[in-house]
Amino acid sequence: MVFKGVNTFRSRITLLTGGLLLSLSLVLVTYLYHVASTRLSAASGESLVSISQSVSNMLTASLIEREREIVLLSKRLSLYEGQDLSGLQETIDQIKNSYKHYAWIGFADENGIVLASGDGVLKGADVSQRPWFIHSHSGAYIGDVHKALLLEKLLPKPKDGMPIRFVDFAAPVIGKDGVLKGVVATHADWAWVKEVLASSFNNEFNGASVDIFIIDNNQEIIYPDNYVGEMDVPNTLPNSGQFESVVWSDNENYLTSLVTVVSPQSTQLGWRIVVRQPADIAMQSVREVHRLLLILGAISTLFCMLLAYRLASSLSLPLERLARTAKRIQQGDRHVTFQDDSHLNEVTSLSRSLQEMMSSLLDREQTLLQLNVTLEAKVQARTAQLEASNQSLKAIVRQDPLTQVFNRLALDEALQKEYQSVRESHHEFAVIMVDADHFKKINDHYGHSIGDKVLKKMATILVDVIGDAGMVARFGGEEFTVLLPNVKEKTAHDMAERLRQRVESTDMHEALFVTASFGVAMCKASDEHYEQVLNRADAALYKAKEQGRNQVILST
Repeated sequence: MVFKGVNTFRSRITLLTGGLLLSLSLVLVTYLYHVASTRLSAASGESLVSISQSVSNMLTASLIEREREIVLLSKRLSLYEGQDLSGLQETIDQIKNSYKHYAWIGFADENGIVLASGDGVLKGADVSQRPWFIHSHSGAYIGDVHKALLLEKLLPKPKDGMPIRFVDFAAPVIGKDGVLKGVVATHADWAWVKEVLASSFNNEFNGASVDIFIIDNNQEIIYPDNYVGEMDVPNTLPNSGQFESVVWSDNENYLTSLVTVVSPQSTQLGWRIVVRQPADIAMQSVREVHRLLLILGAISTLFCMLLAYRLASSLSLPLERLARTAKRIQQGDRHVTFQDDSHLNEVTSLSRSLQEMMSSLLDREQTLLQLNVTLEAKVQARTAQLEASNQSLKAIVRQDPLTQVFNRLALDEALQKEYQSVRESHHEFAVIMVDADHFKKINDHYGHSIGDKVLKKMATILVDVIGDAGMVARFGGEEFTVLLPNVKEKTAHDMAERLRQRVESTDMHEALFVTASFGVAMCKASDEHYEQVLNRADAALYKAKEQGRNQVILST
Protein backbone atom coordinates (compact mmCIF):
# COMPACT_ATOMS: atom_id res chain seq x y z
CA MET A 1 0.00 0.00 0.00
CA VAL A 2 1.46 3.42 -1.11
CA PHE A 3 0.47 6.70 0.58
CA LYS A 4 0.87 10.20 -0.88
CA GLY A 5 1.65 11.81 2.46
CA VAL A 6 0.25 11.66 5.96
CA ASN A 7 -1.73 14.89 5.51
CA THR A 8 -4.13 13.41 2.97
CA PHE A 9 -7.66 12.42 3.88
CA ARG A 10 -7.11 8.86 2.73
CA SER A 11 -3.93 8.44 4.80
CA ARG A 12 -5.44 9.86 7.97
CA ILE A 13 -8.63 7.80 7.71
CA THR A 14 -6.61 4.64 7.06
CA LEU A 15 -4.19 5.27 9.95
CA LEU A 16 -6.98 6.29 12.32
CA THR A 17 -8.99 3.15 11.49
CA GLY A 18 -5.94 0.92 11.86
CA GLY A 19 -4.99 2.54 15.18
CA LEU A 20 -8.49 2.17 16.62
CA LEU A 21 -8.78 -1.48 15.58
CA LEU A 22 -5.29 -2.31 16.80
CA SER A 23 -5.91 -0.68 20.19
CA LEU A 24 -9.24 -2.46 20.60
CA SER A 25 -7.69 -5.81 19.63
CA LEU A 26 -4.80 -5.38 22.08
CA VAL A 27 -7.15 -4.45 24.92
CA LEU A 28 -9.46 -7.42 24.28
CA VAL A 29 -6.59 -9.87 23.75
CA THR A 30 -4.87 -8.67 26.95
CA TYR A 31 -8.08 -8.99 28.94
CA LEU A 32 -8.91 -12.45 27.59
CA TYR A 33 -5.33 -13.65 28.17
CA HIS A 34 -5.44 -12.43 31.77
CA VAL A 35 -8.79 -14.12 32.45
CA ALA A 36 -7.78 -17.38 30.75
CA SER A 37 -4.36 -17.57 32.43
CA THR A 38 -5.88 -16.88 35.87
CA ARG A 39 -8.58 -19.52 35.50
CA LEU A 40 -6.34 -22.16 33.93
CA SER A 41 -3.64 -21.57 36.55
CA ALA A 42 -6.23 -22.04 39.30
CA ALA A 43 -7.61 -25.20 37.65
CA SER A 44 -4.12 -26.65 37.17
CA GLY A 45 -3.15 -25.79 40.76
CA GLU A 46 -6.31 -27.38 42.15
CA SER A 47 -5.62 -30.54 40.13
CA LEU A 48 -2.12 -30.71 41.67
CA VAL A 49 -3.61 -30.24 45.15
CA SER A 50 -6.07 -33.04 44.34
CA ILE A 51 -3.18 -35.35 43.40
CA SER A 52 -1.28 -34.38 46.59
CA GLN A 53 -4.34 -35.00 48.76
CA SER A 54 -5.04 -38.37 47.15
CA VAL A 55 -1.44 -39.55 47.64
CA SER A 56 -1.51 -38.26 51.24
CA ASN A 57 -4.76 -40.11 51.97
CA MET A 58 -3.43 -43.38 50.57
CA LEU A 59 -0.13 -43.03 52.45
CA THR A 60 -1.96 -42.24 55.70
CA ALA A 61 -4.27 -45.22 55.25
CA SER A 62 -1.30 -47.50 54.58
CA LEU A 63 0.57 -46.27 57.68
CA ILE A 64 -2.53 -46.76 59.84
CA GLU A 65 -3.09 -50.24 58.44
CA ARG A 66 0.52 -51.35 59.06
CA GLU A 67 0.47 -49.88 62.59
CA ARG A 68 -2.85 -51.54 63.28
CA GLU A 69 -1.53 -54.96 62.28
CA ILE A 70 1.52 -54.75 64.53
CA VAL A 71 -0.56 -53.44 67.48
CA LEU A 72 -3.08 -56.24 67.11
CA LEU A 73 -0.25 -58.77 66.98
CA SER A 74 1.22 -57.32 70.20
CA LYS A 75 -2.11 -57.77 72.02
CA ARG A 76 -2.42 -61.49 71.28
CA LEU A 77 -0.84 -62.40 74.62
CA SER A 78 -1.46 -66.13 74.20
CA LEU A 79 1.28 -66.19 71.54
CA TYR A 80 3.95 -64.94 73.94
CA GLU A 81 3.20 -67.14 76.95
CA GLY A 82 5.31 -70.18 77.76
CA GLN A 83 8.63 -71.35 76.41
CA ASP A 84 7.22 -72.70 73.13
CA LEU A 85 6.83 -69.81 70.67
CA SER A 86 5.81 -71.99 67.72
CA GLY A 87 2.38 -70.37 67.58
CA LEU A 88 4.01 -66.93 67.46
CA GLN A 89 6.43 -68.12 64.78
CA GLU A 90 3.55 -69.43 62.66
CA THR A 91 1.61 -66.18 63.05
CA ILE A 92 4.67 -64.09 62.17
CA ASP A 93 5.32 -66.15 59.03
CA GLN A 94 1.67 -65.83 58.07
CA ILE A 95 1.67 -62.04 58.47
CA LYS A 96 4.95 -61.70 56.59
CA ASN A 97 3.59 -63.75 53.69
CA SER A 98 0.36 -61.74 53.64
CA TYR A 99 2.13 -58.49 52.75
CA LYS A 100 4.98 -58.62 50.25
CA HIS A 101 6.64 -55.43 51.48
CA TYR A 102 7.32 -56.80 54.97
CA ALA A 103 11.09 -57.33 54.68
CA TRP A 104 11.35 -58.54 58.28
CA ILE A 105 9.02 -59.16 61.21
CA GLY A 106 9.95 -60.52 64.61
CA PHE A 107 9.65 -60.48 68.40
CA ALA A 108 12.43 -59.45 70.80
CA ASP A 109 12.23 -60.08 74.54
CA GLU A 110 12.59 -57.38 77.17
CA ASN A 111 16.40 -57.57 76.82
CA GLY A 112 16.35 -57.00 73.09
CA ILE A 113 17.11 -60.59 71.99
CA VAL A 114 15.14 -61.73 68.93
CA LEU A 115 13.22 -64.92 69.90
CA ALA A 116 11.03 -65.34 66.81
CA SER A 117 11.21 -63.85 63.32
CA GLY A 118 9.98 -64.37 59.80
CA ASP A 119 11.95 -67.19 58.17
CA GLY A 120 14.25 -67.14 61.22
CA VAL A 121 16.14 -64.05 59.96
CA LEU A 122 18.10 -62.30 62.79
CA LYS A 123 16.84 -64.88 65.30
CA GLY A 124 19.06 -64.62 68.41
CA ALA A 125 20.37 -61.18 67.39
CA ASP A 126 20.66 -58.33 69.93
CA VAL A 127 18.48 -55.37 68.85
CA SER A 128 18.41 -53.59 72.18
CA GLN A 129 20.11 -50.49 70.71
CA ARG A 130 17.84 -50.16 67.71
CA PRO A 131 15.56 -47.06 67.87
CA TRP A 132 12.38 -49.08 67.27
CA PHE A 133 13.12 -51.26 70.32
CA ILE A 134 14.03 -48.31 72.55
CA HIS A 135 11.09 -46.04 71.63
CA SER A 136 8.32 -48.68 71.60
CA HIS A 137 8.40 -49.66 75.29
CA SER A 138 5.54 -47.35 76.18
CA GLY A 139 3.40 -47.57 73.04
CA ALA A 140 3.19 -48.09 69.28
CA TYR A 141 6.07 -46.58 67.28
CA ILE A 142 6.57 -45.71 63.63
CA GLY A 143 10.10 -44.77 62.60
CA ASP A 144 11.20 -42.48 59.82
CA VAL A 145 12.72 -43.84 56.59
CA HIS A 146 16.22 -45.22 57.12
CA LYS A 147 18.73 -47.44 55.34
CA ALA A 148 18.95 -51.14 56.14
CA LEU A 149 21.62 -51.98 58.72
CA LEU A 150 21.51 -55.52 60.11
CA LEU A 151 19.43 -56.81 57.18
CA GLU A 152 21.40 -55.19 54.35
CA LYS A 153 23.64 -58.24 53.79
CA LEU A 154 20.80 -60.73 54.29
CA LEU A 155 18.40 -59.36 51.67
CA PRO A 156 18.76 -59.44 47.86
CA LYS A 157 19.95 -56.23 46.22
CA PRO A 158 17.24 -54.20 44.42
CA LYS A 159 17.37 -54.38 40.63
CA ASP A 160 17.61 -50.59 40.32
CA GLY A 161 20.79 -50.55 42.44
CA MET A 162 19.30 -48.16 45.01
CA PRO A 163 20.01 -48.81 48.72
CA ILE A 164 17.43 -50.74 50.73
CA ARG A 165 15.39 -48.47 53.00
CA PHE A 166 12.84 -49.35 55.67
CA VAL A 167 10.04 -47.85 57.74
CA ASP A 168 9.84 -49.47 61.19
CA PHE A 169 6.55 -50.35 62.91
CA ALA A 170 6.79 -51.59 66.50
CA ALA A 171 4.56 -52.13 69.54
CA PRO A 172 5.23 -53.32 73.11
CA VAL A 173 3.96 -56.65 74.37
CA ILE A 174 2.59 -55.99 77.86
CA GLY A 175 1.70 -59.01 79.98
CA LYS A 176 -1.46 -59.34 82.03
CA ASP A 177 0.58 -58.26 85.04
CA GLY A 178 1.45 -54.98 83.29
CA VAL A 179 5.11 -55.96 82.83
CA LEU A 180 6.89 -55.53 79.49
CA LYS A 181 7.47 -58.94 77.88
CA GLY A 182 9.18 -57.60 74.79
CA VAL A 183 8.62 -55.77 71.52
CA VAL A 184 7.10 -57.01 68.27
CA ALA A 185 8.20 -55.10 65.17
CA THR A 186 8.37 -55.16 61.41
CA HIS A 187 10.55 -53.48 58.77
CA ALA A 188 8.41 -52.44 55.80
CA ASP A 189 10.33 -52.03 52.56
CA TRP A 190 10.12 -48.38 51.45
CA ALA A 191 9.25 -49.69 47.97
CA TRP A 192 5.61 -49.90 49.08
CA VAL A 193 5.30 -46.18 48.56
CA LYS A 194 5.57 -46.79 44.80
CA GLU A 195 2.37 -48.86 44.93
CA VAL A 196 0.67 -46.12 46.95
CA LEU A 197 1.54 -43.58 44.24
CA ALA A 198 0.51 -45.95 41.46
CA SER A 199 -2.95 -46.38 43.02
CA SER A 200 -3.36 -42.60 43.54
CA PHE A 201 -1.88 -41.15 40.35
CA ASN A 202 -4.50 -40.92 37.61
CA ASN A 203 -3.36 -41.96 34.11
CA GLU A 204 -4.80 -38.66 32.91
CA PHE A 205 -1.69 -36.89 34.21
CA ASN A 206 0.87 -39.27 32.67
CA GLY A 207 3.03 -37.41 30.18
CA ALA A 208 2.11 -34.03 31.69
CA SER A 209 5.56 -33.68 33.37
CA VAL A 210 3.99 -33.93 36.84
CA ASP A 211 6.54 -34.83 39.55
CA ILE A 212 5.60 -36.19 42.98
CA PHE A 213 7.96 -35.89 45.97
CA ILE A 214 7.71 -36.98 49.60
CA ILE A 215 9.76 -34.79 51.97
CA ASP A 216 10.46 -35.36 55.63
CA ASN A 217 10.35 -33.05 58.63
CA ASN A 218 13.80 -31.64 57.69
CA GLN A 219 12.49 -30.69 54.23
CA GLU A 220 14.66 -33.33 52.57
CA ILE A 221 13.44 -35.58 49.78
CA ILE A 222 12.81 -39.19 50.82
CA TYR A 223 11.00 -40.18 47.60
CA PRO A 224 11.70 -40.81 44.75
CA ASP A 225 14.97 -42.63 45.43
CA ASN A 226 16.90 -41.08 42.53
CA TYR A 227 16.37 -37.57 44.00
CA VAL A 228 17.44 -38.44 47.54
CA GLY A 229 20.44 -36.26 48.35
CA GLU A 230 20.55 -35.02 44.73
CA MET A 231 17.98 -32.20 44.79
CA ASP A 232 17.28 -29.39 47.25
CA VAL A 233 13.67 -28.52 48.04
CA PRO A 234 12.89 -24.75 47.95
CA ASN A 235 12.85 -23.12 51.38
CA THR A 236 9.51 -21.47 50.66
CA LEU A 237 6.67 -23.88 49.87
CA PRO A 238 2.87 -23.41 49.87
CA ASN A 239 0.82 -24.05 52.99
CA SER A 240 -0.81 -27.47 53.29
CA GLY A 241 -3.68 -27.83 50.81
CA GLN A 242 -2.51 -24.81 48.78
CA PHE A 243 -0.53 -24.24 45.56
CA GLU A 244 1.88 -21.54 44.40
CA SER A 245 4.30 -20.78 41.59
CA VAL A 246 7.75 -21.65 43.00
CA VAL A 247 11.28 -21.40 41.54
CA TRP A 248 13.17 -24.66 42.19
CA SER A 249 16.89 -25.39 42.37
CA ASP A 250 17.16 -25.71 38.57
CA ASN A 251 16.00 -22.04 38.31
CA GLU A 252 12.82 -23.18 36.55
CA ASN A 253 9.36 -22.00 37.59
CA TYR A 254 6.97 -24.78 38.67
CA LEU A 255 3.33 -24.76 39.74
CA THR A 256 3.74 -26.45 43.14
CA SER A 257 1.23 -27.89 45.64
CA LEU A 258 1.78 -29.29 49.15
CA VAL A 259 -0.32 -31.50 51.45
CA THR A 260 0.77 -32.73 54.89
CA VAL A 261 0.54 -36.48 55.54
CA VAL A 262 -1.61 -37.08 58.61
CA SER A 263 0.50 -39.38 60.80
CA PRO A 264 -1.07 -41.91 63.19
CA GLN A 265 -1.47 -40.69 66.78
CA SER A 266 1.48 -42.79 67.91
CA THR A 267 4.04 -40.69 66.06
CA GLN A 268 4.64 -37.42 64.25
CA LEU A 269 6.62 -38.17 61.09
CA GLY A 270 6.11 -34.73 59.54
CA TRP A 271 5.99 -36.13 55.98
CA ARG A 272 4.59 -33.90 53.25
CA ILE A 273 3.52 -34.59 49.67
CA VAL A 274 4.84 -32.09 47.11
CA VAL A 275 3.57 -32.17 43.52
CA ARG A 276 4.95 -29.89 40.84
CA GLN A 277 4.41 -29.20 37.14
CA PRO A 278 6.47 -26.85 34.92
CA ALA A 279 4.64 -23.56 34.58
CA ASP A 280 5.30 -23.56 30.82
CA ILE A 281 3.39 -26.83 30.41
CA ALA A 282 0.58 -25.78 32.77
CA MET A 283 0.06 -22.54 30.77
CA GLN A 284 0.64 -24.00 27.29
CA SER A 285 -3.04 -23.87 26.30
CA VAL A 286 -3.31 -20.19 27.28
CA ARG A 287 -0.26 -19.29 25.19
CA GLU A 288 -1.73 -21.04 22.15
CA VAL A 289 -5.00 -19.16 22.53
CA HIS A 290 -3.09 -15.90 23.01
CA ARG A 291 -1.11 -16.51 19.81
CA LEU A 292 -4.31 -17.28 17.88
CA LEU A 293 -5.99 -14.10 19.14
CA LEU A 294 -3.01 -11.96 18.10
CA ILE A 295 -2.97 -13.46 14.61
CA LEU A 296 -6.71 -12.95 14.14
CA GLY A 297 -6.43 -9.38 15.45
CA ALA A 298 -3.61 -8.52 13.03
CA ILE A 299 -5.45 -10.00 10.04
CA SER A 300 -8.68 -8.19 10.90
CA THR A 301 -6.84 -4.89 11.38
CA LEU A 302 -5.09 -5.12 7.99
CA PHE A 303 -8.33 -6.04 6.25
CA CYS A 304 -10.22 -3.11 7.79
CA MET A 305 -7.38 -0.69 6.94
CA LEU A 306 -7.54 -1.76 3.28
CA LEU A 307 -11.30 -1.27 3.28
CA ALA A 308 -10.96 2.19 4.86
CA TYR A 309 -8.38 3.21 2.27
CA ARG A 310 -10.66 2.24 -0.62
CA LEU A 311 -13.62 4.03 0.93
CA ALA A 312 -11.55 7.15 1.58
CA SER A 313 -10.33 7.10 -2.03
CA SER A 314 -13.89 6.96 -3.35
CA LEU A 315 -14.79 10.01 -1.22
CA SER A 316 -11.69 12.13 -1.72
CA LEU A 317 -12.78 14.01 -4.90
CA PRO A 318 -16.18 15.14 -3.59
CA LEU A 319 -14.54 16.23 -0.37
CA GLU A 320 -11.86 18.14 -2.28
CA ARG A 321 -14.56 19.94 -4.22
CA LEU A 322 -16.24 20.79 -0.95
CA ALA A 323 -12.92 22.06 0.36
CA ARG A 324 -12.28 24.24 -2.70
CA THR A 325 -15.79 25.59 -2.51
CA ALA A 326 -15.34 26.39 1.17
CA LYS A 327 -12.02 28.11 0.44
CA ARG A 328 -13.56 30.24 -2.28
CA ILE A 329 -16.31 31.21 0.08
CA GLN A 330 -13.66 32.13 2.65
CA GLN A 331 -11.96 34.36 0.03
CA GLY A 332 -15.19 36.20 -0.46
CA ASP A 333 -16.67 34.58 -3.52
CA ARG A 334 -20.34 34.77 -2.72
CA HIS A 335 -21.51 33.47 -6.08
CA VAL A 336 -20.33 29.89 -5.72
CA THR A 337 -22.79 27.37 -4.50
CA PHE A 338 -22.49 23.82 -3.13
CA GLN A 339 -23.63 21.03 -5.34
CA ASP A 340 -26.38 19.92 -3.05
CA ASP A 341 -26.95 16.63 -4.75
CA SER A 342 -23.24 15.71 -4.66
CA HIS A 343 -22.75 17.12 -1.17
CA LEU A 344 -25.70 15.31 0.34
CA ASN A 345 -24.77 12.05 -1.39
CA GLU A 346 -21.19 12.20 -0.06
CA VAL A 347 -22.33 12.94 3.50
CA THR A 348 -24.85 10.09 3.36
CA SER A 349 -22.27 7.74 1.89
CA LEU A 350 -19.74 8.78 4.54
CA SER A 351 -22.24 8.21 7.33
CA ARG A 352 -23.14 4.84 5.88
CA SER A 353 -19.47 3.88 5.55
CA LEU A 354 -18.75 4.89 9.13
CA GLN A 355 -21.71 2.82 10.25
CA GLU A 356 -20.40 -0.16 8.30
CA MET A 357 -16.99 0.39 9.85
CA MET A 358 -18.48 0.39 13.32
CA SER A 359 -20.43 -2.75 12.43
CA SER A 360 -17.14 -4.35 11.45
CA LEU A 361 -15.65 -3.34 14.80
CA LEU A 362 -18.65 -4.74 16.66
CA ASP A 363 -18.43 -7.99 14.67
CA ARG A 364 -14.76 -8.25 15.64
CA GLU A 365 -15.62 -7.68 19.28
CA GLN A 366 -18.36 -10.32 19.10
CA THR A 367 -15.91 -12.79 17.59
CA LEU A 368 -13.42 -12.19 20.40
CA LEU A 369 -16.14 -12.51 23.04
CA GLN A 370 -17.28 -15.79 21.46
CA LEU A 371 -13.70 -17.05 21.70
CA ASN A 372 -13.75 -16.11 25.39
CA VAL A 373 -17.01 -18.05 25.92
CA THR A 374 -15.52 -21.08 24.15
CA LEU A 375 -12.41 -20.90 26.31
CA GLU A 376 -14.51 -20.62 29.48
CA ALA A 377 -16.47 -23.71 28.42
CA LYS A 378 -13.22 -25.63 27.95
CA VAL A 379 -12.00 -24.55 31.38
CA GLN A 380 -15.31 -25.60 32.98
CA ALA A 381 -15.19 -28.98 31.20
CA ARG A 382 -11.63 -29.46 32.40
CA THR A 383 -12.65 -28.59 35.96
CA ALA A 384 -15.54 -31.07 35.80
CA GLN A 385 -13.16 -33.80 34.62
CA LEU A 386 -10.80 -33.07 37.50
CA GLU A 387 -13.66 -33.17 40.02
CA ALA A 388 -14.85 -36.51 38.58
CA SER A 389 -11.30 -37.87 38.82
CA ASN A 390 -11.07 -36.71 42.44
CA GLN A 391 -14.38 -38.43 43.32
CA SER A 392 -13.12 -41.61 41.63
CA LEU A 393 -9.91 -41.49 43.67
CA LYS A 394 -11.91 -41.02 46.90
CA ALA A 395 -13.92 -44.16 46.07
CA ILE A 396 -10.75 -46.15 45.28
CA VAL A 397 -9.20 -45.11 48.61
CA ARG A 398 -12.10 -46.81 50.47
CA GLN A 399 -12.25 -50.06 48.49
CA ASP A 400 -10.20 -53.22 48.92
CA PRO A 401 -8.62 -53.90 45.48
CA LEU A 402 -8.81 -57.74 45.75
CA THR A 403 -12.29 -58.44 47.14
CA GLN A 404 -14.01 -55.18 46.07
CA VAL A 405 -15.52 -54.77 49.53
CA PHE A 406 -14.73 -51.83 51.82
CA ASN A 407 -11.20 -51.51 53.25
CA ARG A 408 -9.91 -50.60 56.69
CA LEU A 409 -10.15 -46.84 56.07
CA ALA A 410 -13.85 -47.08 55.15
CA LEU A 411 -14.46 -49.39 58.12
CA ASP A 412 -12.82 -46.97 60.57
CA GLU A 413 -14.91 -44.10 59.23
CA ALA A 414 -18.15 -46.12 59.55
CA LEU A 415 -17.25 -47.30 63.06
CA GLN A 416 -16.49 -43.74 64.13
CA LYS A 417 -19.86 -42.60 62.79
CA GLU A 418 -21.76 -45.44 64.50
CA TYR A 419 -19.90 -44.85 67.76
CA GLN A 420 -20.87 -41.17 67.69
CA SER A 421 -24.50 -42.16 66.98
CA VAL A 422 -24.45 -44.51 69.99
CA ARG A 423 -23.24 -41.72 72.25
CA GLU A 424 -25.92 -39.31 70.97
CA SER A 425 -28.99 -41.55 70.57
CA HIS A 426 -28.09 -44.66 72.64
CA HIS A 427 -28.56 -47.01 69.72
CA GLU A 428 -26.68 -50.31 69.63
CA PHE A 429 -24.42 -51.79 66.98
CA ALA A 430 -22.49 -55.04 66.65
CA VAL A 431 -19.16 -56.03 65.13
CA ILE A 432 -18.46 -59.50 63.73
CA MET A 433 -14.84 -60.48 63.12
CA VAL A 434 -14.48 -63.28 60.53
CA ASP A 435 -11.28 -65.23 59.88
CA ALA A 436 -10.82 -68.14 57.42
CA ASP A 437 -9.60 -71.27 59.17
CA HIS A 438 -6.23 -72.75 58.12
CA PHE A 439 -5.94 -70.25 55.28
CA LYS A 440 -2.15 -70.57 55.17
CA LYS A 441 -2.55 -74.25 54.31
CA ILE A 442 -4.74 -73.29 51.36
CA ASN A 443 -2.10 -70.91 50.06
CA ASP A 444 0.66 -73.45 50.64
CA HIS A 445 -1.23 -76.37 49.04
CA TYR A 446 -3.20 -74.70 46.24
CA GLY A 447 -1.23 -71.51 45.68
CA HIS A 448 -1.96 -67.83 46.35
CA SER A 449 -4.14 -67.47 43.24
CA ILE A 450 -6.61 -70.04 44.63
CA GLY A 451 -6.29 -68.36 48.03
CA ASP A 452 -7.29 -65.06 46.41
CA LYS A 453 -10.32 -66.76 44.83
CA VAL A 454 -11.34 -68.12 48.23
CA LEU A 455 -11.11 -64.61 49.73
CA LYS A 456 -13.19 -63.17 46.89
CA LYS A 457 -15.80 -65.93 47.33
CA MET A 458 -15.94 -65.33 51.09
CA ALA A 459 -16.42 -61.61 50.48
CA THR A 460 -19.26 -62.37 48.05
CA ILE A 461 -20.94 -64.66 50.61
CA LEU A 462 -20.67 -62.06 53.36
CA VAL A 463 -22.10 -59.28 51.19
CA ASP A 464 -24.90 -61.56 49.91
CA VAL A 465 -25.99 -62.60 53.41
CA ILE A 466 -25.60 -59.19 55.06
CA GLY A 467 -27.28 -57.26 52.23
CA ASP A 468 -28.50 -53.84 53.34
CA ALA A 469 -28.36 -54.77 57.02
CA GLY A 470 -24.77 -53.59 57.41
CA MET A 471 -21.37 -53.28 55.74
CA VAL A 472 -18.58 -55.75 54.99
CA ALA A 473 -14.89 -54.71 55.04
CA ARG A 474 -11.64 -56.55 54.62
CA PHE A 475 -9.75 -56.16 57.89
CA GLY A 476 -6.48 -57.56 56.59
CA GLY A 477 -5.17 -60.84 55.17
CA GLU A 478 -7.94 -63.46 55.38
CA GLU A 479 -9.81 -61.53 58.06
CA PHE A 480 -13.07 -59.63 57.43
CA THR A 481 -15.20 -57.35 59.59
CA VAL A 482 -18.99 -57.03 59.49
CA LEU A 483 -20.64 -53.91 60.97
CA LEU A 484 -24.32 -54.30 61.94
CA PRO A 485 -25.92 -51.00 62.98
CA ASN A 486 -28.91 -50.82 65.34
CA VAL A 487 -29.15 -54.55 66.19
CA LYS A 488 -29.54 -56.57 69.35
CA GLU A 489 -27.04 -59.12 70.62
CA LYS A 490 -29.14 -62.16 69.64
CA THR A 491 -29.70 -60.81 66.11
CA ALA A 492 -25.95 -60.29 65.68
CA HIS A 493 -25.22 -63.82 66.98
CA ASP A 494 -27.84 -65.34 64.63
CA MET A 495 -26.41 -63.41 61.69
CA ALA A 496 -22.91 -64.71 62.47
CA GLU A 497 -24.22 -68.27 62.63
CA ARG A 498 -25.90 -67.83 59.23
CA LEU A 499 -22.62 -66.60 57.81
CA ARG A 500 -20.73 -69.52 59.34
CA GLN A 501 -23.14 -72.09 57.87
CA ARG A 502 -23.11 -70.40 54.46
CA VAL A 503 -19.28 -70.35 54.32
CA GLU A 504 -19.06 -73.97 55.49
CA SER A 505 -21.51 -75.23 52.84
CA THR A 506 -20.17 -73.26 49.85
CA ASP A 507 -17.82 -74.80 47.28
CA MET A 508 -15.05 -72.21 47.04
CA HIS A 509 -13.22 -73.74 44.08
CA GLU A 510 -13.61 -77.20 42.47
CA ALA A 511 -14.77 -79.08 45.58
CA LEU A 512 -12.64 -76.95 47.90
CA PHE A 513 -14.56 -76.24 51.11
CA VAL A 514 -13.35 -74.02 53.94
CA THR A 515 -14.62 -73.02 57.34
CA ALA A 516 -14.33 -69.78 59.26
CA SER A 517 -14.30 -68.66 62.88
CA PHE A 518 -16.45 -65.76 64.11
CA GLY A 519 -16.17 -63.35 67.02
CA VAL A 520 -19.18 -61.16 67.89
CA ALA A 521 -19.12 -58.09 70.14
CA MET A 522 -21.64 -55.36 70.99
CA CYS A 523 -20.75 -51.71 71.48
CA LYS A 524 -21.09 -50.79 75.16
CA ALA A 525 -22.12 -47.45 76.61
CA SER A 526 -18.95 -47.52 78.69
CA ASP A 527 -16.70 -47.75 75.62
CA GLU A 528 -14.42 -44.73 75.35
CA HIS A 529 -13.42 -45.47 71.76
CA TYR A 530 -14.85 -47.52 68.93
CA GLU A 531 -11.68 -49.63 68.82
CA GLN A 532 -12.73 -51.25 72.11
CA VAL A 533 -15.59 -53.13 70.44
CA LEU A 534 -13.16 -54.21 67.71
CA ASN A 535 -10.76 -55.52 70.33
CA ARG A 536 -13.53 -57.51 72.04
CA ALA A 537 -14.69 -59.00 68.75
CA ASP A 538 -11.08 -59.85 67.89
CA ALA A 539 -10.62 -61.51 71.29
CA ALA A 540 -13.80 -63.53 70.76
CA LEU A 541 -12.52 -64.56 67.33
CA TYR A 542 -9.27 -65.89 68.72
CA LYS A 543 -11.20 -67.69 71.45
CA ALA A 544 -13.18 -69.41 68.68
CA LYS A 545 -9.88 -70.35 67.08
CA GLU A 546 -8.53 -71.77 70.32
CA GLN A 547 -11.72 -73.81 70.94
CA GLY A 548 -11.51 -75.66 67.65
CA ARG A 549 -12.48 -73.14 64.92
CA ASN A 550 -15.64 -73.15 62.72
CA GLN A 551 -17.77 -71.68 65.47
CA VAL A 552 -19.26 -68.39 66.69
CA ILE A 553 -18.12 -66.93 70.02
CA LEU A 554 -20.03 -64.02 71.58
CA SER A 555 -17.94 -61.56 73.57
CA THR A 556 -19.04 -61.14 77.18
